[in-house]
Amino acid sequence: MGRLSMTGLQLGNTVFGRNEELSSLKECYRRSVSGKTEFAFISGHAGIGKSFLTYEFGKHVIMSGGIFLAGKFDQLQQGKPFSALAVAFNGYCGMLMQSSELQKRREVVASKLRSSLGREVYYLTKIIPYLNDILGSEQSDDTFYDDDCVDAQRRLQYLLCQFLEVLSSSYDAPVTLFLDDLQWADSASIAAVTQLLCSTGSSSKQKQFFFVGCHREGIIDSAHPVWALVCRAELLGVSFTSLKLDSMAEDTLNAMVSETLCVLPRLTRTLSNIIYRKSRGNPLFVSQLMLSLNKKNLIFPSLSRRRWEWDNEKIMSQKLPDDVAVFFSQSIADLPSN
Repeated sequence: MGRLSMTGLQLGNTVFGRNEELSSLKECYRRSVSGKTEFAFISGHAGIGKSFLTYEFGKHVIMSGGIFLAGKFDQLQQGKPFSALAVAFNGYCGMLMQSSELQKRREVVASKLRSSLGREVYYLTKIIPYLNDILGSEQSDDTFYDDDCVDAQRRLQYLLCQFLEVLSSSYDAPVTLFLDDLQWADSASIAAVTQLLCSTGSSSKQKQFFFVGCHREGIIDSAHPVWALVCRAELLGVSFTSLKLDSMAEDTLNAMVSETLCVLPRLTRTLSNIIYRKSRGNPLFVSQLMLSLNKKNLIFPSLSRRRWEWDNEKIMSQKLPDDVAVFFSQSIADLPSN
């Protein structure tokens, strides 16, 4: 990480200053897969590290034998039902198709889906393309689909929930569903999540399911579909953990800069203080700012001293926008046209 290289500064994947939140997520997950229905929300401003933290948690899920599905809502696709759920399931199906070593697992999933859903399973291929590859050559007639069906969304909702249950039962493994940018979520997707949560454990065949969602702070209100999920969960006594991520403290930021540059913390303190004042401790802003400073040769490798060096005065004089999105836009505009 931060090795002396002429190819530029290399950032790592270490999560800084989020140990408490990561531990809370792991504990919430443990309770959920042990029989207590529970889910988690992570909120914070753009670039604060919500997704980064959740994917770090996802590593824990996978290493402990669980299945981790991840999807992201898009502001431009708010009118498209189940978009993030479709991405999550399609990503998992795509992973199963990547290696011949997973052929046995593909066969198990295909067999159980056909057994559980019959010909209905092919309806899912409309939104999960890789599922068609898993199911193989046997395909349903196009006339099977009825796009004018008034309960099409309800049908897909049911099938998606059944798909998740098949995944869990196939390997006797808990399934974690991570949906990012919940502020752009459609009501159909949230209804599906609600069904999964509120039906967990309602039958003798208990599902092992954990849901974690991320959203930007200050956007979700009482008119938002997620609010209905929270109200429904509270009504049925389903617990949830809410984590709010704040900006990094100065000491945490200094640890990040020190590890990135492979320089002792006492030597990076002045640089970190400057970066903190300019970034306000926003992790994504910090990362992109350091890369930008490296491109401008304000953080540079010194081959004679065999370490990274920097020019505090010139860095201090850099004029930067207050908003991280504006900073990104300007950074993209500065890229070569070719």
